[in-house]
Amino acid sequence: MAIDPYSPCPCGSGKKLKFCCVDLAADIEKITKLVAGEQPHAALKHVETLLAKQPDRASLLDIRAMIELSLNDLDAAEETLEHFLSVAPQNPAAHAQLAVLAASRGEVIQAVTRLQDALELTDNDMPQRVFEAIGAVGHALLIDGDMIAARAHLLLYAGVAPEGDNQALELLLRLNLQGGLPLLLRDNLMLMDCPSHFATGTKGTFEEGLRLARRGLWRRAEAEFAKILNEANPDPAVTYNLALMRGWLGDEGRFAEGLHRFAKLNVSLDEAVEAEALAQLVDPNLEEPVLQSVRLTYPILDEDAVTEKLASDKRIEHYELDPESLEEDEVTRPRSTHILLDRPVPKTGTDLNFEDAPNVLAFISIYGKRTDRDARVEVTTDRGEQFEKVQQLIGQILGDAVGPQSEEEVVAEKSASEEALSWRWRLPNDTPPALRRKLLAQRRRQAIVDDWTAAPRAALNGLSPRDAAGKAELRIPLLASILIVEQAAVDPEEQAMFQELREQLGVPRAEAVDPANVDWERIPITRLSRLDMAKAPEDRLMQLFNRASMSGAAVASLALAHELIRRNTPGVDLGPVFRQVIRSEPDPDKALQWTAQAKDWAARATKPAGEWSLLELEVQIERGDPLGVQETLNEIRAKHLNEPGIAEATYRLLYAAGLLTPRGMPTGGGPLETPAANPSRLWTPDQGAPAAAPSAGGGKSAIWTP
Repeated sequence: MAIDPYSPCPCGSGKKLKFCCVDLAADIEKITKLVAGEQPHAALKHVETLLAKQPDRASLLDIRAMIELSLNDLDAAEETLEHFLSVAPQNPAAHAQLAVLAASRGEVIQAVTRLQDALELTDNDMPQRVFEAIGAVGHALLIDGDMIAARAHLLLYAGVAPEGDNQALELLLRLNLQGGLPLLLRDNLMLMDCPSHFATGTKGTFEEGLRLARRGLWRRAEAEFAKILNEANPDPAVTYNLALMRGWLGDEGRFAEGLHRFAKLNVSLDEAVEAEALAQLVDPNLEEPVLQSVRLTYPILDEDAVTEKLASDKRIEHYELDPESLEEDEVTRPRSTHILLDRPVPKTGTDLNFEDAPNVLAFISIYGKRTDRDARVEVTTDRGEQFEKVQQLIGQILGDAVGPQSEEEVVAEKSASEEALSWRWRLPNDTPPALRRKLLAQRRRQAIVDDWTAAPRAALNGLSPRDAAGKAELRIPLLASILIVEQAAVDPEEQAMFQELREQLGVPRAEAVDPANVDWERIPITRLSRLDMAKAPEDRLMQLFNRASMSGAAVASLALAHELIRRNTPGVDLGPVFRQVIRSEPDPDKALQWTAQAKDWAARATKPAGEWSLLELEVQIERGDPLGVQETLNEIRAKHLNEPGIAEATYRLLYAAGLLTPRGMPTGGGPLETPAANPSRLWTPDQGAPAAAPSAGGGKSAIWTP
């Protein structure tokens, strides 16, 4: 493909190729074809031949660095870029590739700084390398777990990307739908407008800060906002925007500090609570009180007796260890693994009461004798309220088959507050699905109302929410702590529980949001579930529904879907709404009601209804209702099997659920009943975003570039 002489020169000078490196056009075209044809080594060899004659040509240095980075030869790229920068210190492409180099090495702050250097040297025509560096740095920040800076960079990339390049938006969408990421970190943070009361000079500086920020020149924008920050009497808009610039630049500490400060100013209660909650989520200086997981070691004196005692005690169950849970370099595998329960598993779970559900107290591993170590029992448990009970039970069950505890090792430390929201239990295998859901709701309520309120939090000065109640200086931090837990909910019925929780702790209820007072372009997604839906304008409902769905805001999307279906406005396609409400509804019985309504809507709209029968089949399988599954299958066979794709989708669904075995394949057993049931856990900054990051392999860089 011929090189357009009026396209920007690859050297990054900002000039057109016709007026810059036209003598290299043919060579650049050849190199481009080699790279496109996946022949980077041949392309690199050609570049080096040209550089031997013209060692200081910026175009050639730029191309060589680009190829070396693509080959993950970072040391060679660094050497090339050092030379490039020495001959063209003001070249934005050189700084941009240094940003990609730093991102490839995981030096994210250095990458952000280099990118700002490149952006500040860029005029209205952005060089390709600068554009690529924005995406690479954003992805590196995402891998590093800095959601605030990553989202800002990826949105900047999306804003300058050519038509058809949706990589950044698709990545953000996948990130939004990733389980465990707080809604507060899925929102697009927006700059505050200039206050009307500002004097002319202050207003000019503020507006300049906004202008620079919108161009991605966040370092320079930070300097502008810093000029007008009155330390003695800070303005909320200046404080917030300054914090935002620091967050977008990857300075999580000063970002959180600014939000903590903003939450104490004269702002609305919602603004204060949301800012404080976001600060609590990302503040690297908050050291949470921890709960230790420890491994206790007991020497085995009689192996046969240990095996017999473990097999005979009803509080011990064999537990098949997941091979992936073992360290790669762990040579010794335990002979057997078990769980220790606080009580025997009931014979049946058909009428199980919440108080009778057995809880997992510890994991037990049995190791045989080796040449370098005696046989031993290892017990892994938490050093919490049940720690002494675990030690006592081990002594009672194993008795004189083991010696006294010989070792104790801390194997992990967990946030005490977050651990309060987690539990492990062992329900009888025949516990009906409906009863399981009921027990889960009861256990989650206990975890939040009782366990979490008793656990200390760093943001509350080390106090528990219960102890912080009534302390005026902790009112906003306490409300923010509640919001962090609440925004992880997926069941709309839990909203009443959180209102009750606020009343118990003596803090204000979360009031309904009046649509008359809403800025529709700026309303945070955490407030959408509180919107008075009946008063919401017709033209906003679908817009808000799409936003809530793409953000993974389950409670809000369900509430908006309910309102859209209730109104049933002529001309509005309710297909996507029914899809969302059926898949998001946590109660399968209610989901079945929605599939019935979807079928009625399809009949009135003269649309095929096979899709809704398929969703009904999926819900029936989840409910564990064999009769319901058969009835829905009969309906699909009788009414929808000839609709495009329905037969294939039905087959795939039955196969995935283990209800259908392809001819010639052996029939496997049913799904293993796992002894531990863990609820969805809160995201923490140290978790990062592993699902968004492709693993490095084959000598290629793990950093995404367009």
